[in-house]
Amino acid sequence: MEYLLILLALVVALAVWVVSQYNSLQAAMQAIREASSNLQASMRKRVDLANQVIDIASGYGEHEKLTHVTLSNNIEGAMERVSALAQNYPQLRANETYQTLMEQLERLEQTIFERREFYNEQVKGYNVKRNSFPTVLIANKLNFDTVPYFDSEDPEALNNIKLFARDDSEALRLALNKGSDAVVRSVATAKTKLASKLEDKRDTSSTPSNPE
Repeated sequence: MEYLLILLALVVALAVWVVSQYNSLQAAMQAIREASSNLQASMRKRVDLANQVIDIASGYGEHEKLTHVTLSNNIEGAMERVSALAQNYPQLRANETYQTLMEQLERLEQTIFERREFYNEQVKGYNVKRNSFPTVLIANKLNFDTVPYFDSEDPEALNNIKLFARDDSEALRLALNKGSDAVVRSVATAKTKLASKLEDKRDTSSTPSNPE
């Protein structure tokens, strides 16, 4: 009986540990989701502001080929062409809307830098936790993959950023069910062994001793 209690206590402790590790990984992943969402929102806003600047600049340099940018375009290069155009057109530099948009873009660049750094910090913390032993065993079972850092020099960086929408409840349920099944089997085996020992003990006690 003592053996069964110890086994049950170990299993309960293991289940509690698995759930706590799952919650910890899920919390870290949620922090990455939020950081990713904020970073992408700032980058989309930068594209919008850049295109507004391009619209204004296009009215001054008719011979210049200025096209709208997207998230995957080289926005820095487009803004450099606009700045070069502004050097040749004082009216463009004096345009209040142009000045306001350029100031907003400058502040937004700092915001993007800060949010990119924060995102990468969250990724680092998650990856360290996820790859540490023995958490990595649970992470692999529940499909918590490593998360890539955001590298502004990588043209595929935006494609690598995901919102990480996932539902691990089913995987967690299956993992706990497997643990429960193992417990049931262990308890059944222990009960069988205990019953066998008790039966042997009864047989021994009921056997008359040989007289000397």
